[in-house]
Parts: sequence; C-alpha cells; structure tokens
Amino acid sequence: SAAETPTRTHARTRRRRRCRRGSMTSMLSGIVTLTFGGFANHVGAHYWNIQDDAHGGDDGTEALVVDVDWRVEYAERERGAGANASYVPRVVMFDLCGSARVGLGAEGGGSTTSRDAETASTTSWDGRVEVCRAPLANRSAFAHALDRESRAVQAAATVNEAQKRSVFDEDEDERDGRSRSKLGAIGRALDVGRSASSPSSMANTDQGIVDNADDIARALVAGACQLDEDARHWSDFLKAEVHERKSCFALAGKWTDIDAFSGFGEGLDWISTEDRREDIRESIRYWAEDCDVLGGFHIACDDSSGFGGVCAQAMEDIKDDYDGAPICVFSVNAPRIHAQHGERRMDMLNAAFASTVLADNADLYCPLAAFDDGCQSRFRASAACALAMETITTPWRLKKSTTTTTSSVGGMSLHEMARHMTNRAPGSRVSARVSAPTPDAADVDAFFTSFQSATPNEFIPRKRTHGNDNDDDDADLRPFAESFVFRGVVDDIAWSSSSFDAAFARELHRCPRARCASRAPVAIPLPFPKLFGHRDVKNIPISTRLTSGESSARVLFAIESNARRASRSAAGKAALRAWSADAVEFEEMCENLLTQARAFAGEDDE
Repeated sequence: SAAETPTRTHARTRRRRRCRRGSMTSMLSGIVTLTFGGFANHVGAHYWNIQDDAHGGDDGTEALVVDVDWRVEYAERERGAGANASYVPRVVMFDLCGSARVGLGAEGGGSTTSRDAETASTTSWDGRVEVCRAPLANRSAFAHALDRESRAVQAAATVNEAQKRSVFDEDEDERDGRSRSKLGAIGRALDVGRSASSPSSMANTDQGIVDNADDIARALVAGACQLDEDARHWSDFLKAEVHERKSCFALAGKWTDIDAFSGFGEGLDWISTEDRREDIRESIRYWAEDCDVLGGFHIACDDSSGFGGVCAQAMEDIKDDYDGAPICVFSVNAPRIHAQHGERRMDMLNAAFASTVLADNADLYCPLAAFDDGCQSRFRASAACALAMETITTPWRLKKSTTTTTSSVGGMSLHEMARHMTNRAPGSRVSARVSAPTPDAADVDAFFTSFQSATPNEFIPRKRTHGNDNDDDDADLRPFAESFVFRGVVDDIAWSSSSFDAAFARELHRCPRARCASRAPVAIPLPFPKLFGHRDVKNIPISTRLTSGESSARVLFAIESNARRASRSAAGKAALRAWSADAVEFEEMCENLLTQARAFAGEDDE
C-alpha cells in the first residue's frame, strides 16, 4: 500500500478540516493528552502530524481512516463572530522556557517575553530601562516554509474578501467617480491611490503578498528532507494546528540549554513552590471540561528528567479531580548514545522513581522506545514511538459502528482496555512490540515473528543464549493478558478475526487476548523521517502487541538493582539529598520495586 508522498501543503489541510467538520452535538467520550518534557513533545509533534494527515487531508487520505473518530481527541475553537470554527487537539505540552520557539505559557504560568518584561518594568520603575535580548535561535527550513504558506493563505483570503467587497461597491464607486471628476487634480489623485490598493494590484505588484503555491510546496518538501539535521526542537516540524494559549505550558524559571532539570526530584521541588501546581490543574481543567464525557487521559512523559516529578504531581491531582478517569502513561526517553557515568546514575534513579510513583497512579503504564536500531537521533526515535502510540490507542478511538458491514472490529474504551490488561496482572506495567511495516497476514507464522520489541532495555542485562535471539522474550510467552491491534493489515476484517483467533489457539500458554483490526493504515505525514528505507510512503500497515507478562519482573529487578548501585555513588547520594529523599524513603521504594517484580514473576513475597 506504499505510494508516493503527496505534495500536500499545511494550510490546505487546515482549510479542508474547517469546511468538512460539522458541529459536535452528540455525547462523545473525549480524551485529553498531556506531554511532559522535550522528547515527549517530540513524540507528540509526530503524533499530531499523523492525525493531521489522517483526518484532514485533501488528496484522498481521509478515506483511509473513516473508522477512527477524530472528535475523541479534538475540540472546537471559535474564531469570533462570522469566522469559521477550527478544530485543535485537546493537548497540553509542558516544556522548558525557550525550547519551542513559539509563544509558550502565555496563560499557563509559563514564559514571559522580552516585550512583556519591558512593559512590566516601565509600569513599576521611573528610571532608565534597558532590555537585553538574546539572539533568536535558528528555525528549520520546514518551519520557515510553513510560515511562508500561512502568510500566503492569509494574503489570499484578504484579496478574496476585497474582491467580494468590490463587487458590491461598483455602483457606489461610479457615483464617487462622478463626484471626484468635479474636484480636478485632487479627484484624479484619489483615483490613482484607489487603483494602487485594488486586489488585482495587490496580487500582481508584490510577490510576497500572494506567494506561488508550487514554490511553497517545493519549499515544504525540501525543508522536510532536511529535518534530520535541522530538527532540534519539536516546533521545527510540528505542522498540526494547536491552541496557541491553552496547549503550551512553559515551566516558569526553567530555561532550555541553561537549567539541567535532569532529576525526578527537581520536578517535585519546582511544582511545590508558589501556585504552580494550581496553574497546571487549571491548564488541564480547561480541556477536561471541554469533553462531553471525559473518557480518560493520554500522558507521554520524558520521566528520565525533572518532568517525571511534574507529571507525578499532575497525575495525583487528576486522580483527585477526575475520580475514575483512566490514565494511560507512555514513558518515553530520548536515546543516549554517549551517556556519561553521572548521567547514567541519574537515569537509574529516575527510572526507579518513575516505576513506582508514575506506574502506581496509572491504569496502564507502557514504556516505549524506538523499535528500529537505526533510530539514534531524537527526531527519528520520537517518530518510531509516535507510530507505536498511534496504533496502541486505536481501540478506544474507533467509531461506534451502527451497520453490519464495518471496516473495523474490536473497539473498546480506555477503561475497558486497562481492565483487560490488569485484571490478572499484579500491576499496570505492560510491554510493547511493533511490526512496521507489517508483512502480508496470509502467512500467520511469519506475521507473528515480525514483531520487534519497543520496550527500553538499556539498563537490562541480556541473557546469554545459544544462537536464539528471541530467548530474551521467552517470559512474554507466559502472559497474563495481551492486546493486538492491526492497522491496514488486511481488507477482510472477518477473515482476519478468524485467522488470528486460530493462531492464538495454537499458543502454548493461554490468556485473555483482545484483538482490534482496522482496514485503515497509519498515515505518514510529510515531515516524517524515512524509517522504512529511502522510499517516500504515504501510509503503512502496522501492528502492535501489548503484553502484561513475566518479562516485567526482569525489568523491575534490573531497575531496583541499578537504583541501589547508583545510590551508593557520591553523585547518587548528593542527588537523593537534593531531592529530600532520605534513606528510609529510598529503601521503601526499592522494597516496592522488589514486591512488584516478585508478583510479576509469580514468586511468593516472603
């Protein structure tokens, strides 16, 4: 199903979306998405780009995802009287000040621009004021092309509006012309000025007013090809429209490239001062109250940093404010190619805190990593995580079918999925495998062997095997529960259900297995890295396999052992003291990890 990438432009996608979506009047279960940290926002940017292409395309892509309900994650935003409504994701992106190169935190307690600082100082100080501005960071060529396209669309809309007004003003112009003819030279000057500002003159005299659409399309494609080198921040490649004031939250006093903010406890310290906790609650409440029925929360968290602590406090408040709303947490961490010893010790401590605090408050806790060994950069690794996230969340985003012939099967709510995966399991932790692109499902055996692990394993010792690379995952052959999601793998949903059920029946260990199948493949947007060779693909078939099994025990044993080792170092002791974590609290955390590990392994807790 691979096809050439269309030269679809950003503004056209938005314009199509505004036109075709109607009013949201039915009671719908809505999802609110929260992303904490720079790498989590990288993942979120890819995720919303995928949604933007899948649900708002103007080249036929829309037909591929007719069974996925875009309204689950989108909210209507009014643009004032007489203006068309647009739709934006229900998302809050938490990041450091200055990291996104956009106006973050305007209402969310975030950053303050230099212009705001100058205004504030002049109202409280009568003396001389001098504002020092740092040079602006370089933006990617793709971001510049998006800005160029946006300006062109606005200019074209202005010209069209002026042309409409000129049609209705023709009679009045004739009367004005007769009046001006009586004024001699002054009247002729007014006519010249009027003609110079006419729509045709605006379009023809200045190329910057109405840019050439083909030139913009070529600039977008060229900029997308350079993102492997240009994309330093997630705003360099985010093309989906988000709410400028309600979707971006910058952490006050924490600046990118200045503050490390690398420890879990640093986030706890930051959120406990002033009214920051209440600011975060307000930013989440805005989107939660927008939902007809709150169906739950998606959280992507870079928990190997201070954002893990911020996320932990936010999750506690969510539990208090929205009792019963399920929370699905994706733990995503940037790849560390050449990590120093100090960074590795900090990561070990962060992993221990996240595996206890975050996992205990989550209904589903799914660590995600790049399933492709070639994804070493943040841009590429986050794209792989976004593909997995897009597929895993499919079951609770499907439309409720009202006909006997459907293009999908196996939809369930987030609450039902969490209950399915954790009913027999001792905790919320699950592991993920991904098959992308998924091979032909006719050969079921080859299909099941195509899955690659998407679970982080950088701190987990690999077992010594004798020529079998899959022995490392043998524990997952004895699962508590599993969930399969197939996107665009087969056209005959009924055939796929019976075939997969027959394959599951041959498994050595039986367990509750849920399967969700959709004929819709996953859309690949323009600013997406070439993870599948050098081909430019429009969409791919992809499958995921979530497992709650004994393999989690090996992960938890390793996290506990690494945390104890890190705490014995001088840097580890200093970090724990700075986080106000005493020896008793740390020992309780390690015992909690051991208890969870023994429970997943099926051992008696003695």
